[in-house]
Formats: sequence, structure tokens, C-alpha cells
Amino acid sequence: MFPRLQGILCRLGPVQSPGTPAAAPVVLQFVRGRKKRGMPRAPSKANYVRKPTPIDPEEHAFLNTAYQHYKTEVRAVKTLFLEEYRARKRQEEGADTAMREQQEDEEHFRLIELNRAENERMHQERLVREQKQALERVQADLELSIEKEQKEQEMLERMNELVRQEKEASKRFITMDNIEEAIEAALSDPKNYNFAVDKNGNIVQKTPFAG
Repeated sequence: MFPRLQGILCRLGPVQSPGTPAAAPVVLQFVRGRKKRGMPRAPSKANYVRKPTPIDPEEHAFLNTAYQHYKTEVRAVKTLFLEEYRARKRQEEGADTAMREQQEDEEHFRLIELNRAENERMHQERLVREQKQALERVQADLELSIEKEQKEQEMLERMNELVRQEKEASKRFITMDNIEEAIEAALSDPKNYNFAVDKNGNIVQKTPFAG
């Protein structure tokens, strides 16, 4: 494609009177558009076949040899510059190697001492924590044993109270020895439970005893 063409045309308007602004210049841009993808080839190029550029064999062989020599020389120059740079870099770093190693050793020993101090601190904290936990376990076991003893004592007291109540109630039991007296007392004092009560517990109606 041809390069983009640009043209700037300045159109001068009629002579303006003083105080009236002049006309602005008109800028025109000429652009050659591209052919669309679906359009066919131009009729003038319908049967055009490009002819390959002729190559001189001697010239081609000479250019290949010269290009190989060029690449070898450039590679040698680049290698030389790289080696000089590395040598200068090693020379500059060699002066600081001893000082850097000394600083690294000092930093290493400082970190080791810091690690030892931190381990000692954590060890002491762990000892204190374990002692506190041991005391808490002993206290918990003691409280549990005391609570267990109190429950056993309360259970024993309740059992003794039940035994005493049963002994008191056994005095009123009907046995073979006092069965005749119990029968005579029941016959002499009959009880009538056939009655109705209100919500306050008062007897409101009672059926006479039939016996």
C-alpha cells in the first residue's frame, strides 16, 4: 500500500475589517483506503506471476562465508567483554568478601544467641505453666473428693432418717400379737370415706355409713 498522504490547505477568506477575526484554516487529510477482504484481484493483476529474484551463486557463497565470519567475530567480542566484566566484578567484590563473611558470622552468632535466649524464656514459661496446671489438678481432685464425701455423708444421713422413720412407722404395724386389738378398734370406730369435697377441701356431701 502507498503511504498515507496528508495535505493541508489553507483557505483564506475575504478581507476582514479591523476587529473581525479571520477565517480559520481548513485541514484536509487524504487517506487511501484498503481493499476489502472479499474483493477479487484487480483485472490488471489477474494473470500476474512474480518472477523469483535471480541469485548469483558466487555472490551467494561469498555472502554466506562472510556472514559466518561476522557472527564468529561478534561472538568473540561479546565473550571478551563478558569475561572482562566478570573479572572486574570479581576484583571489586574480592575486597568486600572478608568483611561480608565477618558480618555474616557475627549475624549468625547473634541469631544463635537470640534463639538460645528465646528457648530459655519459653522453657521457663513452660515450667511455670506446668506447675500451675499441676496445682490446679491437685485442687480439682481435692474439691472432687470433698464433694464426693459430702454426697456420701448426705446419702448416709438420708438412709439413717429413712431407717428411723420406718422404725417409728413399724410401731403402728398390725402384727399377729395385736391383730385382735386392731380388729376391735376398727369395729368400734368405723370410718366413712364416701363423701364429696369442694375446691377448698371442705366436705359438702357425705353419704351415711351403711354398716
